[in-house]
This record gives sequence, structure tokens and C-alpha cells, in this order.
Amino acid sequence: MRITYVRCDRVAVGNAVSNAAISYADMTAGVVVIGLQTDRGEVQGLGFDSIGRFSHAELLRERFLPRLDAAPPTLLENKRGAAAVRAVRDVLMRDEKGGGHGERAGAIGLFETALWDALAKAEQLPLWQLLAREYGHHSASGLAPGETPIYATGGHYPHAESCPRELQGEAERVWEAGYGWFKLKTGGLSQSDDRKRIDSVLNIAPQADSVAVDANAAFASSAAAARLADLDTLGLRWIEEPGPPLDYHLLSQQIACTKTPIATGENLFSLDEFNNLLRFGGVRCGHDILQMDIALSYGIDEYASMLQLAGERNWPRSAFIPHAGHQLALHVCAGLGLGAHETSSAQSGPFAGVADNVQINNGIATLDDTPGVGIEQKPQLYVYFQSLLNA
Repeated sequence: MRITYVRCDRVAVGNAVSNAAISYADMTAGVVVIGLQTDRGEVQGLGFDSIGRFSHAELLRERFLPRLDAAPPTLLENKRGAAAVRAVRDVLMRDEKGGGHGERAGAIGLFETALWDALAKAEQLPLWQLLAREYGHHSASGLAPGETPIYATGGHYPHAESCPRELQGEAERVWEAGYGWFKLKTGGLSQSDDRKRIDSVLNIAPQADSVAVDANAAFASSAAAARLADLDTLGLRWIEEPGPPLDYHLLSQQIACTKTPIATGENLFSLDEFNNLLRFGGVRCGHDILQMDIALSYGIDEYASMLQLAGERNWPRSAFIPHAGHQLALHVCAGLGLGAHETSSAQSGPFAGVADNVQINNGIATLDDTPGVGIEQKPQLYVYFQSLLNA
């Protein structure tokens, strides 16, 4: 088995919505296609960036792929699954210093996304099944491999006003579509206006813990303590990222005075950073939620190391609910038995929902046995790969 080519490009994916911290209007993403020659012929692996940070394609092309070009053609000989991924990562990371993970973690993760897709197709397996074999499936909810709890996230700020009616309609569509719960943005307006938005959703929710909120680090000042305390009275499923992601001291203080579960970790990109979160962030085992983004954190193999580290400290896999909503995360959740998969609640578009071959009922997503990660089964997403596939 050998890699015959790698093609990558930057694509524009922006739209006119925002959260409390950023606008998505000028957002870009990276796309990668890997040709993998196997005993059964060539397969193509597809990789797509995690939405919310800008494209990693340029960094991958300029810094990492030349190292792969210089690797011996026998690099993947007699290797498969995780062993193949580790061999390639060792090449890509040659001469990289420890620490300072930053954007390189996303570049490696983007490449690894495509590589796992190719490796699963080479074995004619869905990625979730390959991952269950490589790392083990341990579901605290009792779900079978190939199944995962699933929720929808939305409630962005399309206008300056609070838009409670629009939010209610969005939340209703989420529950009607079978998702387990709904997460909306907060922290982008005044406390009173944001509370109106949250209350409008709580008023139609099956129960209070059918709703979560995401502050996108908006509650960093001492004055924001009152907002956090107000949210803590609502019985929400969780309050996400109340303060800056690397301020573990502030996070530990916020957690200490909050009964509601706190969700955090989506802006941490390595095992090192995750270890610091567990040591210094005050997160409560069995109560709080860990949201590291797999594709932004060097990929699945690094993420598996996070699971192992947390397991050694008695954290259940149900505490892991990855950020992003991409197909890769869906397969990881279903293959490894994680707490839930996040997806966009938008009615349409390349990043909304899940692939066409995934069934959602009563808060559970059920994946089928189509080989790979399933980008081909998301037609509006698959469009981004056409120019690379036909090159």
C-alpha cells in the first residue's frame, strides 16, 4: 500500500452569521484528496477542515507535504489502520519542535481525515467499524457500534435584534427531526436580550436539559459573573466555553461557582493542552463535558491518546462530545462510544445535518456500512472536491 498523490485546496465557505466572538462571513476551509494504491486497486480518501477556523490547506501544502514526497515508497508497506496513520504522521512532523501546536495541529488533522477515509475504503469498512477495531468501543449508554446520541447546534446571530421567534422555529425543527437537544449561542447581546432568546427556546423545550448554550468565551470579565450565575438557574444541559479557552484559572473559578455542567476544550489542539485542562481547569469528572475538535487536534490518533489519558483518571467516554459536526467526528462518536455528536441545525447546506445514509430517531444517529467517512453521501459537501477529484 502506498500514497500515490495528495491534492489540496482552499475553498470559501463563509456565510453571514456570527457568534459572540466571530463572524463567519469570510471563513475558508481546506479540502484534501489522497490517492492510495492498495492490493485491490486505488481508492481516494477525502478530507475536509473543521469549520470555525480558516483553511489549513496552504500550511499543509507548503510545510508538510514536501516531507511526505521525500519519504520512501515503502512507508506504508505491511501497515494498516492506526499503524499506517502513525507512520505518516511521523514523517509529516519531522523536525517539528514540541509545544506551540497551533495551526499545524489542524493541518495534520486535515490530512489525517483524508487518510482515514482512504484506509477505511481500502478495507471496505465504514470508518466507525475500523475505529472500533483499532481503539475499542466503550459506550456508557449501551448503544451498539455504529450508533451515537446526536444533537443540533444553531441559534447564531443573524441580526442585531434578539429574534426569539426565529429561534423557536429553529428549535422546533431540531426536535421534529429527531435530534436529542438544541444548543444556541449566547453572550453576543445584552444580558436581557440574550435571556429573551434563551427563554423563547426553553418555553417550547421538552424539558430544560433539552437546551444548552454556548458563550464562545464572552464571559471573561468580572461583570460577566452575574450572567453566568443567571444561566446557572435555568437547568440547562450545559454552559459552553464561558471564558477564554486557555485561562484555566478563570475556568476553575467559574466551574467552582456553577452547578450546571460546563463544556470546554474545543480550542485545545493537543494531548499536552488537554492534560493541562484536566490538571488545572477544575473540570469535574463525570459532570463536565470535554469538546476537543478531532480534526483540529492532529486527528484521531491524538484524540485516542486523550481518551486514554482521561480514562486513566476515571473519566467516562460519555463526557467526550467533540466540537464541529463533521463526518469524521460522527464516525468517531459512533465507533468509540462517545457522549454525542454535534451537527449544524441549519435546514440545508454543506455543513448541516449528516450524510444521506445516516438515520436519526429519538436522539440517536445510526450509521450504515458504506465504506469510508461518508462525504460522498453529503452532495452539497462533496461538490467542494470535484476540482481535486478530476485533476
